[in-house]
Amino acid sequence: MHTRTRTAVFALACSAALAACGDRHPVDTAPAGIAGQGQAAATAPSSPFLALPAIDAVTVHALGVDAPLKTVHFQDKDGEGLLVLARKDSQSDGTESDAPLDLVLLTATLYQRGMPDASFTPRWHSEYRTECEGLDLEAGYFLDHVQATDLDGDRVAELTLPSHGFCGGGVDPHQIVIELRRGNDVYRAEGESLVSVEGEPPFGGERTDPPSYAAAPPALRAHLDAVWDAVHALPGHAADGGQ
Repeated sequence: MHTRTRTAVFALACSAALAACGDRHPVDTAPAGIAGQGQAAATAPSSPFLALPAIDAVTVHALGVDAPLKTVHFQDKDGEGLLVLARKDSQSDGTESDAPLDLVLLTATLYQRGMPDASFTPRWHSEYRTECEGLDLEAGYFLDHVQATDLDGDRVAELTLPSHGFCGGGVDPHQIVIELRRGNDVYRAEGESLVSVEGEPPFGGERTDPPSYAAAPPALRAHLDAVWDAVHALPGHAADGGQ
């Protein structure tokens, strides 16, 4: 099987063994102050974790997002939470050839408010960049596995953000990153997808987790493992609602 050299780099603490797959650049914004947080703290004892109905389009539009990939609406001890996923595609002139540089920017933003009549304000923002020059680019979230949970029953939501990215010219593994956020803590599992081609043995599928995986509590590590098992053999787009 012939594979052209990729030009993209996934810079999310990827190991050297995965660097040939392309380039992804995560950007995390430190938590900001949240309007209404005092009210949320005051009501924390009576605020269990709950999955809430989908938020209305008017509220999402007011946050500056016209076409979200997915929203996740929930309540936990910190108040009402709204996770918004979005994607932006762009193109610029290539730097090493006449081929244009394609860019996919995946974003995940958590908004919170302490009272129903308060405005949502951002708590954190995460970005994944996939760049590709003159080759095939694929990137997206595994949308069916983006979720809010309370695995340890402490009324603090965990938010699961599994994503994939690829820049290449053949059938090769995607770089997979599963980010799990709990409050201000961020845990990750990462590696490459398993590729199965009819008539040939499977290849890829290796995991090289960053130190944050080992630092995760056991229940959260088990959840990361379960999500990995669910997504790492998917082709990365049509099979799971992603792009």
